[in-house]
Amino acid sequence: MYLIGHAFKNIVRNKGRYLLIGAVLIICLTSITVSAMIHFTTEAVIDDYSDRFGASVYFTPDLRKLLALKKPDEKGMYHDPEITTEQYLAFSKSDAVKNTLFQGARQTYSDTLLGLDQGGEENFYASGGWEGMGFTDSADSQAAHGQRQAPNTVVLGYSDYSLMEDFAQGLRELDEGNFFKSSGECMVSRDFADLNGLKLGDHLELQDVNNTEVEPLHLTVCGIYLDITTPQPDGSDWALNNRRNEILTCFSTLEEHSIFGLYVTAVYYLKNPGLAAEFESYVRENGLHEVYNVNVDAESYNRIVKPVESLKSISTTFLAVILLVGCLILLSMLGVRERKYEIGVLRAMGMPKAKVAFGLICESVCVMVLCLCIGLGAGSLIAQPVSDRIMKEQADLVEQRPQADYGDIIFSTSGINENPSALQEVDIILTTESIAFTAVISLVLGLLTNITGIFYITRYEPMKILSERG
Repeated sequence: MYLIGHAFKNIVRNKGRYLLIGAVLIICLTSITVSAMIHFTTEAVIDDYSDRFGASVYFTPDLRKLLALKKPDEKGMYHDPEITTEQYLAFSKSDAVKNTLFQGARQTYSDTLLGLDQGGEENFYASGGWEGMGFTDSADSQAAHGQRQAPNTVVLGYSDYSLMEDFAQGLRELDEGNFFKSSGECMVSRDFADLNGLKLGDHLELQDVNNTEVEPLHLTVCGIYLDITTPQPDGSDWALNNRRNEILTCFSTLEEHSIFGLYVTAVYYLKNPGLAAEFESYVRENGLHEVYNVNVDAESYNRIVKPVESLKSISTTFLAVILLVGCLILLSMLGVRERKYEIGVLRAMGMPKAKVAFGLICESVCVMVLCLCIGLGAGSLIAQPVSDRIMKEQADLVEQRPQADYGDIIFSTSGINENPSALQEVDIILTTESIAFTAVISLVLGLLTNITGIFYITRYEPMKILSERG
């Protein structure tokens, strides 16, 4: 207790020197607090945005390659190479992919259900419509078209609700029941339900018309939706093309049933745009035709994440500079050598080196704790304005910066799923991590500077110190 009391008396006795040291410490600790708050907050924001919004990828045919590598059919039409369902599923297994959104479609038929506009396709077949479109009346043509069961429903499967754009655009709205949540649940339109007398909980049995060998698809109606979309977008009168005949379910329902006869599209989200080359190499190895370009929406991702990453990088650099400058200033200002005579007297009175060192450390800890409290308070007040200023400058730089080049991969800002708008500001908060980090840094800073001075002064014998007085 004597040493602690002596430490407090020394602080009061040397208040001029400690006020100067305290001012430097407060500036350092305030800067460290600001840097720590920005660092930990931006780190959490980057992790959150990276988890939710990756760089989207999709495939589009290259017209020049298509003309060079593919031949036209009898009518002079060029057809894109097929990307199979197996390939779409395989591409999602790349290490570069963070998340994949799948949409699947299966053309189905049921003897117990009627589709809106049902009969139009059958009439088309009966009137020789395929011949009118240029198809010959060959055995293959009849097998492919004439004997094919005309579908009266289409089952659409979504791996994520965000793909159901009609609901987001207000063209469809849940009228009764719930959205599908588990495998086997489905939603039907109000028009389709009224036509067939369907209600919640009814079971549907649908046969895939493209693969009649598989077992029927069994679904349970969990919701009925209102639909104001155009019933026949292409102007035909086929049940297949009438959007009110669409049965909505989760993608896993269709995938578990069978991948054969299933039409699939997918949007892939990379962990970051820098992995685009790795992803392209992977999909090429897994069968993606060279006609297709791999389009990466890097600009949208960078517009969101880059300013925050720059803010984090600046705060980390600023923290390193502050620590270095703070240590140098404190080493020059602690002035332990100025107290050689005081230490010499204490040592001559018989006080051990350990107690002398402990007393000096007590003084330093007391000053450091007081400065830490002031620094945390001041830092929490100015962290937000500092962050806003840096964020604005970095966002402006990203907008002016040309798109990054990741090789021969095409970049586009018109992705299938749009990313959210760029962050204009980050809410900086004083977290427990920031407080703990600043406290540890201040403790280490104080101990290191004191230990250096203590080592310098205690290596001398008491009489030598006293003899050098003056």
